[in-house]
Amino acid sequence: MKSLDEYNFGGRPVTSMNILLLISDLEGSYQNLKYMGLKEDMDIIDEIKRRYYKLYYQKKKEEKVNNPL
Repeated sequence: MKSLDEYNFGGRPVTSMNILLLISDLEGSYQNLKYMGLKEDMDIIDEIKRRYYKLYYQKKKEEKVNNPL
């Protein structure tokens, strides 16, 4: 069982897996906005997604260097 501390502000580690979970949520929000025709908000979410995709690839690279197979 996970510690409840994970649900406090800043309690979840910034790992590639957790970033992917966040990106998944953002992608879902983007699609809902698209279906509702809210282009301006889609653009904002798209900008946020780009930021987190970039962070994901950085973290993935770091994790690979620190934990080679």
